[in-house]
Amino acid sequence: MSKFIKLLAFSLLISSCGSNSEPIFHNYHEIKDRLIVWNQIFELEDEYYLIYFYSERCGYCNDIKQDVLNYCFNLSSSMYFVCTDNDIVIGPPKDLVGLNNIEEFYIFGTPFLIEVKERAVANYYAGKEEILAFISI
Repeated sequence: MSKFIKLLAFSLLISSCGSNSEPIFHNYHEIKDRLIVWNQIFELEDEYYLIYFYSERCGYCNDIKQDVLNYCFNLSSSMYFVCTDNDIVIGPPKDLVGLNNIEEFYIFGTPFLIEVKERAVANYYAGKEEILAFISI
């Protein structure tokens, strides 16, 4: 009888180890249909959307990459991405709310996230902490 209990316990242990799923790690190639270029920021058809600006070389971007991609995949509204490795306009912090043309728009660095409503900046989040606070709402 004790051999049976040990065998049963061992079987349960083995089967429970296999049921834990591994965490899923996403990559930017999964959002290639959501990648846009800098000049498209205010030209999208959606009434409301988010745009996340990142660099493959940015340590903070890499720190929150999984959080941002998971947020994107679970979001009911549209979210787009701009890789800033080749095309970027950076300037000093200022109020961007209401901007609606590419000539006046810039970001403060990466990572950076904007909310666009009716083709104008409705809000913006600069840096890792602000973005994480926004996407955890």
